[in-house]
Amino acid sequence: MKKVLTVLAAALFLGACHCAKCTTDTACKYSKNYACRCYKQHKAGCKCPKCHKPAPAPVVAAKPAPAPVPAPAPKVENDAAIASVANVKQNNAGATVLSFKEPINFKYNSDALDANSTATVDKVADALKKYPNAKVRVAGYTDSLGNPAYNMDLSERRAHSVAERLVQDGIPAANVSYIGFGEANPIATNKTAEGRYQNRRVELEITNN
Repeated sequence: MKKVLTVLAAALFLGACHCAKCTTDTACKYSKNYACRCYKQHKAGCKCPKCHKPAPAPVVAAKPAPAPVPAPAPKVENDAAIASVANVKQNNAGATVLSFKEPINFKYNSDALDANSTATVDKVADALKKYPNAKVRVAGYTDSLGNPAYNMDLSERRAHSVAERLVQDGIPAANVSYIGFGEANPIATNKTAEGRYQNRRVELEITNN
């Protein structure tokens, strides 16, 4: 009976152990407590503390912080400095048109800016420096009195004077152009002195801002 029990115990021990040393060395000092503890020769599946080490937890890379949302680009039509001296509107071509609240004035029958209008152009130029990609076209107009061809030439020369002042104030010359329209596109009647005064004007057309 003792022989049978010994054989059964040995069989149970061999079936539970997974490493070569324990299965061949019945005197293994670890066999009393664990099925396998011979860490130098253990096989896969061995669960004893000395040879079984749990796999390290996977390293999860931290998610990068989301990029900050860029602030919206400033727009000419929202500029308070410009709005203080000019009415701002959009034309049919999508350009921002600056119509000066006080018409830009020139010396009589001349393209020379007067002192007050020069200060107004300077103020607008300072504001436009914040928009380095803006293209500025200066448009000149006259009233209907006088020869139409002469008025066309005068309006162009006056637009040129304003364009030159913008460049002198630091607006890149490559971004500035000018055009004269003469007596075309009046904004008031030419039958009164007040209406003609309003028609003798300069406007700035701003694009790509």
